[in-house]
Amino acid sequence: MAGGWSGGAILLGAVLALGSIVVVFGGEAAISRTEFCVSCHSETYPYEELKKSSHWGALGADPGCKDCHVPQGLSNFHKAVWTHVVDGLPFLVDEFTNDYSTIEKFNERRPEAAYRARMKLKGWDSSTCRACHKNTKPPGASAKAAHKKMETEGATCIDCHQNLVHKKVPEHDLTASLAQGKMVLKEKEKEKD
Repeated sequence: MAGGWSGGAILLGAVLALGSIVVVFGGEAAISRTEFCVSCHSETYPYEELKKSSHWGALGADPGCKDCHVPQGLSNFHKAVWTHVVDGLPFLVDEFTNDYSTIEKFNERRPEAAYRARMKLKGWDSSTCRACHKNTKPPGASAKAAHKKMETEGATCIDCHQNLVHKKVPEHDLTASLAQGKMVLKEKEKEKD
């Protein structure tokens, strides 16, 4: 009888483990869909901007929210879950505690949202950019010199390419922001103020 019980316990454990894997991976896939993201009113504005950007249709595909904002692949699964749980929940609370009924109201909070997104990309070494843009060949000497900074200064794609898809907001010095633990504008942005 004891042998039957341990076999049943193993089977039950296997079923629960498999069920948990299906729920976690299936849930991650479901909440990474663009349709899920734009179900929040505030996210319809950046989505419309994406559809008008040079990234829409580039490389023969139309990117979704996850392609830039959620690291993909099994090796990045922990980052994807972290992104949804730790970063996504505050966004959800933000959606219900702020009025985003107009683009003007959304724009009031846009600089902070852009900063958070840029810092995420910096922390991921722009892995979501690199997923599509493999073996980039920068045109011209200045672009080549800027790309060299990725090797020599720890720069990453988002350090230079900050306003490619969504409405322009002041650019941030992401390395200084990391070092100081607060939002730091690039020098050229400070001069505009």
